[in-house]
Amino acid sequence: MRATRLPLLVGAILAHAAFGGPKPVEFEFVAPDSALVQNPYARELWAEVVTPAGQKLTLPAYYADGGLYAVRVRPDELGTYRFGDVSETTLGIHRTELVVSLVTPREVQNTARTRLPAILRDPKDPRQFMRSDGHPFVPVGANLAWVPDERPDRLGYYLGALPAFSHANLNWMRVWMAHWTGLNLDWLPKDMGPSPKPGYFDERVAETWDQLLGAAEENGVYVQVVLQHHGQFNTTNDSNWAENPWNAANPGGFLKSPANFFTDPNAQVFTLVKYRYIIARWGWSPAVFAWELFNEVHWTDTFKEGREADVARWHDEMATFIRSVDVYGHLVTTSTENLRSPIYGKMDFFQPHLYAAGLIAGARSHDPPEDTLDRPVFYGEMGDDHEPFSAEVKKAGVNIVPPVWASVMGQGAIAAQPWNGWQLLEQKRLDQLGAVFRFLVLNRVQAQAGLQPFSAVVECPERAPLRILAGQVWQRRAAPDFTYPVDGREPIEAANVPAILVGSAASVADGFPDRATYHLDLPAQVTLRVRVGSMGHGVAGIRVSVDGRIEATHRWDGSAGVPVPAELAVTVGPGQHTLLLENPGPEWIGVAEIDLGLETSALALIGRRNDRFIEAWVWHRTNLYAVDPSAPAAGTVDLDDVPAGSWKVTWWDTVRGVPSPSQVIEHRGGALKIPTPPITRDAAVVLIRGK
Repeated sequence: MRATRLPLLVGAILAHAAFGGPKPVEFEFVAPDSALVQNPYARELWAEVVTPAGQKLTLPAYYADGGLYAVRVRPDELGTYRFGDVSETTLGIHRTELVVSLVTPREVQNTARTRLPAILRDPKDPRQFMRSDGHPFVPVGANLAWVPDERPDRLGYYLGALPAFSHANLNWMRVWMAHWTGLNLDWLPKDMGPSPKPGYFDERVAETWDQLLGAAEENGVYVQVVLQHHGQFNTTNDSNWAENPWNAANPGGFLKSPANFFTDPNAQVFTLVKYRYIIARWGWSPAVFAWELFNEVHWTDTFKEGREADVARWHDEMATFIRSVDVYGHLVTTSTENLRSPIYGKMDFFQPHLYAAGLIAGARSHDPPEDTLDRPVFYGEMGDDHEPFSAEVKKAGVNIVPPVWASVMGQGAIAAQPWNGWQLLEQKRLDQLGAVFRFLVLNRVQAQAGLQPFSAVVECPERAPLRILAGQVWQRRAAPDFTYPVDGREPIEAANVPAILVGSAASVADGFPDRATYHLDLPAQVTLRVRVGSMGHGVAGIRVSVDGRIEATHRWDGSAGVPVPAELAVTVGPGQHTLLLENPGPEWIGVAEIDLGLETSALALIGRRNDRFIEAWVWHRTNLYAVDPSAPAAGTVDLDDVPAGSWKVTWWDTVRGVPSPSQVIEHRGGALKIPTPPITRDAAVVLIRGK
């Protein structure tokens, strides 16, 4: 009974799953001089609408095709909405009152109020989100940026995916306005015919977004709408520049280089017209979680040419403009990896992406740390491109959800969102992601103040090799220098273990590490094995030092076709030692792992805690990503410095998202040992101290 009622309970709390969402209150009219206007989409028309409560809203109107203009109002009140005056501005000023001809009634009786609350930042905790009804909002979902294959019914894919997300209690989806999937208003795929000329939009695409966002509201799933993506305006990374309608090499194009997008006056005007149309047509929808200005803007040619200031200025201007026309105040963001970038100056939240060498380590932290930021932060994309998974593991999809668990057991409070949501949907694994949501919501994790990340030892008979694995790859981070525990705990600093050691002074100056230092307290003499698996195309090397003395070196010439994989072995005695890895350069190398020559418990644990609440995630080091896992392991969690009191302990099934019967422990204070259930892949646990 518990397993069947939990999803319904969570749906009632947050998801509002599977209800009939109302359409906007809409008025249509004909504006004067329409026949004389060169581009009807470019008119800055404003319409006043009086709500049933008497509030007067001034909303942007949009060209609705066929000579008609329309204004849409959020149906958040029952009763009569009345159409009022219409005015027109030029560049936001010089307002002129207009006399228009209504083609719909001047008064509309609204009988179905929207039930999906809008999302905003929590004024009491600026690093969290909340709903407009005062409840916290915990985004958990996945990317469905575009339809993953060439299917003619692209909209049908989303109309099927949204109920599936809702059923799994997922409430967040990220969708791109991508041309190849028929979701870009002014750039069409070949099967839809020629693209509109700059400043004009395709009504078929707009109607697709009408239905997509309507289905999102109906199913209680919020959509992060990505307005632009890096491929549109770069020539190297996933480039679509050659086919871009704005490319001067194409008929009707005007940009001679993609790098000019952020500064060209015509590009700016056409972009403002487009964004105004988007806000006017869909700004009413509470299902829009945020407007994301750009996906991975750091890959654009402008940025790569060193003109970050131009990109930041564009972001500031666009965010200001959107807020000037978006009466309903949706969040605005962008995605780029450097949280210190001025590009984030006017964004409502930070949106980095994570493609780490070790996602479990990488997902636990942000740089700078979350508690130093003034806005929410979460990984909007998390993918396994740099993880050493086999094709079999990736096909099975067993590697997608575990890093999400890790992401809510570190510095951040908001789950990382998997990139390959299409795979979770296809393999029917959405419920496993929904288990994270149910765990967070039903344990009220977001309400727990001052949770600090930690790791603990889990003793069990089954053993596994103890290795230092890379956390980050090609990320600008300081060279790590920290104590690495050898008792099986997973340090939060592991996120900064570099997979890549650069070799040139220029790369070091650019923020990439050329060395890594680890302090070890070894229980016995061991043979450390440093494994190098990749390098650049020139000359590179590695130098391994222990306590300031060089113990091993190796050098490669990548241009000569010398095999890269190598293992450097160093024998180290018991006690405290400092291990230093350096790349003397000039080319980069990839350090696959450092085998410490020790064994540790097969079970590992990470979590967050304060004096009254402890949450943790436990995984089987060998089985977690195994397609065919071996027998489960059971052990004992050793928690230190646990305050005295009555503690309720509840273990959670991470596949189904349901708890086991709770146990109450009367604790005298100090170390606390908790037995685990048998764990095949992973499990979660919550400890709550009574009053």
